[in-house]
Amino acid sequence: MSTMSQRSHLTDSEAWRDVGRLDGGQTQAEVAQAIGVSQSVISRIWNRFWRLELQAEDQDKVLDGQQRPMKIVI
Repeated sequence: MSTMSQRSHLTDSEAWRDVGRLDGGQTQAEVAQAIGVSQSVISRIWNRFWRLELQAEDQDKVLDGQQRPMKIVI
């Protein structure tokens, strides 16, 4: 019997806490089971985190003496 809940959204603080768990070495499946969501929810959070990290790195790069414009991911 599955104990998965039918949660549809996580708060920002919950999402960041989950990213911390992943950074700490837990698998997506372990984090998902601990908070009662599917692994795909954790995968989407992780991917969103990495898009934000790449954007931040991109903003720090300088091209031809000019800073690149900010990319917005929706």
